[in-house]
Amino acid sequence: GHIPSHAFMMWVAQLDRLPTRSRLASWGLQIDTCCCVCNHYHETRDRIFLRCTYAEQLWKLALKRLGYRPVLFHTWEALLSWTSLRVNHCPSTLRKLTVQAVIYRLWRERNQRLHNGPSTPPQVCFKEIDRLIRNAILARKNRRNFRHLMGTWLMHE
Repeated sequence: GHIPSHAFMMWVAQLDRLPTRSRLASWGLQIDTCCCVCNHYHETRDRIFLRCTYAEQLWKLALKRLGYRPVLFHTWEALLSWTSLRVNHCPSTLRKLTVQAVIYRLWRERNQRLHNGPSTPPQVCFKEIDRLIRNAILARKNRRNFRHLMGTWLMHE
Protein backbone atom coordinates (compact mmCIF):
# COMPACT_ATOMS: atom_id res chain seq x y z
CA GLY A 1 0.00 0.00 0.00
CA HIS A 2 2.96 2.34 -0.30
CA ILE A 3 3.56 5.17 -2.74
CA PRO A 4 6.36 3.80 -4.96
CA SER A 5 8.50 6.96 -5.14
CA HIS A 6 8.23 7.42 -1.37
CA ALA A 7 9.07 3.78 -0.66
CA PHE A 8 12.11 3.97 -2.94
CA MET A 9 13.35 7.14 -1.22
CA MET A 10 12.85 5.50 2.17
CA TRP A 11 14.78 2.43 1.02
CA VAL A 12 17.73 4.50 -0.20
CA ALA A 13 17.64 6.58 3.00
CA GLN A 14 17.53 3.42 5.12
CA LEU A 15 20.66 2.18 3.36
CA ASP A 16 22.21 5.64 3.95
CA ARG A 17 23.08 5.95 0.26
CA LEU A 18 21.62 9.37 -0.45
CA PRO A 19 24.15 11.82 -1.92
CA THR A 20 24.31 14.14 1.06
CA ARG A 21 27.01 16.80 1.10
CA SER A 22 29.10 15.02 3.73
CA ARG A 23 28.87 11.78 1.73
CA LEU A 24 29.93 13.58 -1.47
CA ALA A 25 32.84 15.21 0.40
CA SER A 26 33.93 11.77 1.61
CA TRP A 27 34.29 10.79 -2.06
CA GLY A 28 36.83 13.61 -2.49
CA LEU A 29 34.63 16.34 -3.93
CA GLN A 30 35.59 19.82 -2.77
CA ILE A 31 32.16 21.06 -1.60
CA ASP A 32 30.72 22.78 1.42
CA THR A 33 29.37 20.17 3.84
CA CYS A 34 26.88 22.43 5.66
CA CYS A 35 23.23 21.39 5.61
CA CYS A 36 21.33 22.94 2.68
CA VAL A 37 18.21 23.41 4.77
CA CYS A 38 19.48 24.99 7.99
CA ASN A 39 23.04 26.03 6.99
CA HIS A 40 24.45 24.55 10.20
CA TYR A 41 26.35 21.34 10.93
CA HIS A 42 27.37 18.65 8.45
CA GLU A 43 24.68 17.46 6.08
CA THR A 44 24.03 13.82 6.90
CA ARG A 45 20.97 11.62 6.62
CA ASP A 46 20.09 12.05 10.29
CA ARG A 47 20.65 15.82 10.12
CA ILE A 48 18.37 16.33 7.11
CA PHE A 49 15.59 13.99 8.15
CA LEU A 50 15.60 14.18 11.95
CA ARG A 51 17.68 16.90 13.57
CA CYS A 52 17.34 19.91 11.29
CA THR A 53 15.00 22.60 12.64
CA TYR A 54 12.87 22.38 9.51
CA ALA A 55 12.59 18.58 9.85
CA GLU A 56 11.70 18.88 13.54
CA GLN A 57 8.85 21.28 12.72
CA LEU A 58 7.55 18.93 10.04
CA TRP A 59 7.72 15.92 12.36
CA LYS A 60 5.80 17.83 15.04
CA LEU A 61 3.00 18.55 12.57
CA ALA A 62 2.91 14.94 11.36
CA LEU A 63 2.95 13.42 14.84
CA LYS A 64 0.23 15.78 16.01
CA ARG A 65 -1.94 14.68 13.07
CA LEU A 66 -1.38 11.04 14.05
CA GLY A 67 -2.49 11.75 17.62
CA TYR A 68 0.93 11.63 19.27
CA ARG A 69 2.54 14.18 21.51
CA PRO A 70 5.30 15.86 19.54
CA VAL A 71 8.52 13.96 20.17
CA LEU A 72 11.80 14.24 18.35
CA PHE A 73 13.58 11.27 16.86
CA HIS A 74 17.29 11.62 17.54
CA THR A 75 18.41 8.53 15.65
CA TRP A 76 17.33 6.73 12.52
CA GLU A 77 16.85 3.55 14.56
CA ALA A 78 14.43 5.36 16.89
CA LEU A 79 12.35 6.43 13.90
CA LEU A 80 12.25 2.91 12.47
CA SER A 81 11.37 1.32 15.79
CA TRP A 82 8.53 3.85 16.21
CA THR A 83 7.04 2.82 12.87
CA SER A 84 6.82 -0.82 13.95
CA LEU A 85 5.30 -0.25 17.40
CA ARG A 86 2.00 -2.01 18.07
CA VAL A 87 -0.54 0.53 19.29
CA ASN A 88 -4.31 0.58 18.95
CA HIS A 89 -4.94 4.24 18.16
CA CYS A 90 -2.71 4.53 15.08
CA PRO A 91 -2.13 1.63 12.67
CA SER A 92 1.42 0.97 11.53
CA THR A 93 0.30 1.27 7.90
CA LEU A 94 -0.60 4.92 8.48
CA ARG A 95 2.60 5.61 10.40
CA LYS A 96 4.69 4.06 7.62
CA LEU A 97 2.86 6.05 4.94
CA THR A 98 3.45 9.22 6.96
CA VAL A 99 7.14 8.52 7.60
CA GLN A 100 7.76 7.78 3.94
CA ALA A 101 5.92 10.93 2.86
CA VAL A 102 7.83 13.12 5.33
CA ILE A 103 11.20 11.65 4.27
CA TYR A 104 10.33 12.12 0.60
CA ARG A 105 9.19 15.71 1.11
CA LEU A 106 12.23 16.64 3.22
CA TRP A 107 14.56 15.37 0.50
CA ARG A 108 12.62 17.38 -2.11
CA GLU A 109 12.91 20.48 0.08
CA ARG A 110 16.65 19.91 0.46
CA ASN A 111 17.10 19.59 -3.31
CA GLN A 112 14.90 22.60 -3.97
CA ARG A 113 17.07 24.74 -1.70
CA LEU A 114 20.29 23.26 -3.07
CA HIS A 115 19.38 24.19 -6.62
CA ASN A 116 18.41 27.75 -5.69
CA GLY A 117 14.69 27.21 -5.56
CA PRO A 118 12.48 29.05 -3.10
CA SER A 119 12.12 27.56 0.35
CA THR A 120 8.74 26.28 1.46
CA PRO A 121 7.39 26.93 4.99
CA PRO A 122 6.86 23.72 7.02
CA GLN A 123 3.09 24.32 7.19
CA VAL A 124 2.82 24.45 3.39
CA CYS A 125 5.05 21.39 3.10
CA PHE A 126 2.80 19.53 5.54
CA LYS A 127 -0.27 20.43 3.47
CA GLU A 128 1.39 18.66 0.53
CA ILE A 129 2.11 15.64 2.73
CA ASP A 130 -1.50 15.68 3.93
CA ARG A 131 -2.79 15.68 0.36
CA LEU A 132 -0.43 12.83 -0.64
CA ILE A 133 -1.56 10.68 2.27
CA ARG A 134 -5.25 11.39 1.68
CA ASN A 135 -4.86 10.44 -1.98
CA ALA A 136 -2.99 7.23 -1.09
CA ILE A 137 -5.70 6.22 1.38
CA LEU A 138 -8.53 7.01 -1.05
CA ALA A 139 -6.85 5.07 -3.86
CA ARG A 140 -6.63 1.99 -1.63
CA LYS A 141 -9.85 2.39 0.39
CA ASN A 142 -11.11 -1.09 -0.49
CA ARG A 143 -8.05 -2.87 0.90
CA ARG A 144 -8.39 -4.29 4.40
CA ASN A 145 -5.47 -2.31 5.85
CA PHE A 146 -6.81 0.98 4.47
CA ARG A 147 -10.53 0.81 5.33
CA HIS A 148 -10.38 2.94 8.48
CA LEU A 149 -7.20 4.94 7.87
CA MET A 150 -8.90 8.12 6.64
CA GLY A 151 -10.85 8.45 9.89
CA THR A 152 -7.68 7.97 11.89
CA TRP A 153 -5.78 10.47 9.70
CA LEU A 154 -8.50 13.12 10.05
CA MET A 155 -9.28 12.52 13.72
CA HIS A 156 -6.64 14.93 15.06
CA GLU A 157 -6.88 17.54 12.33
